[in-house]
Parts: sequence; C-alpha cells; structure tokens
Amino acid sequence: MHDDDQSDVRQIDHVRALSALANPDRARLMDALAVHGPSTTTALAQSIGLATGSVSHHLKVLVEAGLVAPAPGGSTDRRERRWKLVTRGMRWTVGQFRDQPTAQAAATSAEGAMLERQFERAREFLEIREEPWDDSAFSSHVWLQLTPDELLELGQQLNDLLLGWRRRQIPDDGHDRRTVLAFAHAFPAEP
Repeated sequence: MHDDDQSDVRQIDHVRALSALANPDRARLMDALAVHGPSTTTALAQSIGLATGSVSHHLKVLVEAGLVAPAPGGSTDRRERRWKLVTRGMRWTVGQFRDQPTAQAAATSAEGAMLERQFERAREFLEIREEPWDDSAFSSHVWLQLTPDELLELGQQLNDLLLGWRRRQIPDDGHDRRTVLAFAHAFPAEP
C-alpha cells in the first residue's frame, strides 16, 4: 500500500475520539483498516475474530468519533458497506489536555491501550521468531539526555522517518514483504 497524502497524520483533540481509541477491539479494527484498507463489516469481523454484530457496534462508535467513514463506491446494503479510516495516522499527547481532566484521562487510557496492543504484538513475534524475519526484527534501547524541546524534535524526526517508509512506492519485484509494526516511545524515566 502506498500513501500519496502527505497530511495523513491527524492531531486528535476530541474526547470522543480518545475514548473510542481506548477500547482494544476498536484499536484492532483501526489497525485492520490501516493494514488492509477499506473493508466490509464481515471481512473485518473475520480478520480480527469478532462477531459481525460487535464489529458493527464498534464501527458505529468509530464513525461517531470521526475516525472511520463509509468508503466511496461501497454498497448501499449495510452488510456489504465498506469502511475506511478517515486518516491513517494519529497523534496526541496527554499533556495537551492538562486543563481538561476528562480528556486527559481519555488520552491516558487511549495511550495505555495502544501500548498494551504494541506489547502484545511484540510478545507474539518473540514466541514464533519466524525465519528470516527474526534476523531483521530489532529492538532498540537507548538512554538519552534531552530537554522537552529536544524530545519533541526527536519524536518528529522518528515520525517523519517512519512515515517516509510507509509512504514510499513499493516495488513490484517479487520479494516477500509483510506488514511490519514499527513503534517507538520516548519519555523521562530513571533506570
């Protein structure tokens, strides 16, 4: 999949969107749409192992939160309607909601759910360690001395690097390419 839209990362600033993202099943639906593109409710249910009724409910919440929309050219039949992400990337910080306790709690919950999902994916890979991917997969652990502004700059540089890889034109060269989850977290901590 290739992204031509350079503005495909959206700043999340609504409690409704953050609350929707805090639900693990909704996060999985968002991941499935990001990886596979527009999909029907039935296809999404099959891909993540949920009942079609549950997927319909979660899609309704995601639509109301402005995160998912009907895909153009889809069927008018509710069972065959295709859904798409409004934007493929999102960003927010807990600090941006400092003066809004409800929103700050929602942002913290959404970030916690995302971290848990990333940890689950990493743990699953460690359990299967499939060749030749186990030679390429990596983990990085680096302690840095940064100011808040430097940390912000580092985050933007990492984001730009990852988005550059996602947006590149994928060659049709017959090589085995798979979906890869790349994530990074950087925050003040002590050893």
